[in-house]
Amino acid sequence: MSMNKKLGYIVLSIAFVLFNVIAFVVPTDKTPVFWIAYSFTVIAFAAQIFVWIIAFSNAETLMSKFLGLPIIHVGIVYLIVQLASFSIFLSLPWIAIWIPIIVCAVILGISGICLTTTEVGKEEVVRVEAKVQRKVSTIKGLQVDVELIAEAQTDAAAKEALKTLADKLKYSDPMSNESLASIEEEISVKISALKIQPTIDIPVLVKQIEMLLLERNKKSKLLK
Repeated sequence: MSMNKKLGYIVLSIAFVLFNVIAFVVPTDKTPVFWIAYSFTVIAFAAQIFVWIIAFSNAETLMSKFLGLPIIHVGIVYLIVQLASFSIFLSLPWIAIWIPIIVCAVILGISGICLTTTEVGKEEVVRVEAKVQRKVSTIKGLQVDVELIAEAQTDAAAKEALKTLADKLKYSDPMSNESLASIEEEISVKISALKIQPTIDIPVLVKQIEMLLLERNKKSKLLK
């Protein structure tokens, strides 16, 4: 458990203790209205635990962790609104029972809807983030391969040609696309050939790869 999460649970526990102290010390009749409002407020406190768990479950990347914050924000707002309604009903112990039931149920329902839609939005953004990361990794992986091949070269001309190719890969559009898959596969095959065929004319093959890369980058621009 992270330190921030531990601190959050500690603050929540302190707030829950203070809530109970105030609820039972304030001299007011403990009518059914009080117990209804009290029960819904306890639910609101308990919900915070599940909100934190949901917010940071499978939060491995910085983006997914950041996207968990709006969910926590909704949970906190829900708790504050429920505490406010409890305060009102605490001072009105004589009103009809159906009023706190409806008010608290509406607060719970709206909060549940907001939490659900926020979580769905988070999952969608995380899914898109992962998809973009996969697309970006394709061209970056090819760049690393060429850099490693260049480091292993003893021929100055071949090493220089490979370094130039690595630079062109580095400054190419990192975003991939399904329609670019075939040309990227062809580039990948030719780069693999650089590794497994030591007698190949590297400068010539590099030129072929550069032409394919140029074609790939031009098509990439057209897709935007």
